[in-house]
Amino acid sequence: MLTQDAPVRIRPKGEADAAACLELLLRVHATDGYPMHLTAGEVPGFFTPEHEAAAWVAERDGAVVGHVALHTPPEDPTLELARDATGLPLERLALLARLFVAPELRRSGLGRVLLRHAAGQAPGLGRRAVLDVGQALRAAVALYEAEGWRRVGELHLPLDDETMLDLWVYVSPES
Repeated sequence: MLTQDAPVRIRPKGEADAAACLELLLRVHATDGYPMHLTAGEVPGFFTPEHEAAAWVAERDGAVVGHVALHTPPEDPTLELARDATGLPLERLALLARLFVAPELRRSGLGRVLLRHAAGQAPGLGRRAVLDVGQALRAAVALYEAEGWRRVGELHLPLDDETMLDLWVYVSPES
């Protein structure tokens, strides 16, 4: 768990954080392949979504060590599946996305802190958080389920003629 001797601060992401966030995401990608099915050259485009409603960084000793965001795209298969499962309109859902933590802080509880923070902020935007996760990412799946997120379905999205992205879709606990 995170220790008190090196506190972590969660704060809104600013424009000045872009380079540090991208560098961290590239380290995460090199370590475990997240985001899945992307080359390192494709990671910058993944990190700059046009539908980011809010985002936060975790900072320790002045360095960005984690990130999480809420996205509100007008159309998205994850949000559509969550809409069908919850009965909430798309305008009341937000996609929890781009959750990643510095490899050296894995299993410290920081991912859990970021997950809780973003999900807790969604109601302030008039939304409920939902997410998708690669079915093969067992540690992430275990975290979401331990935090009370409810699996509501699965998606199989073709990335190209040979690659299928297999995802579980979760909705946040009701607040």
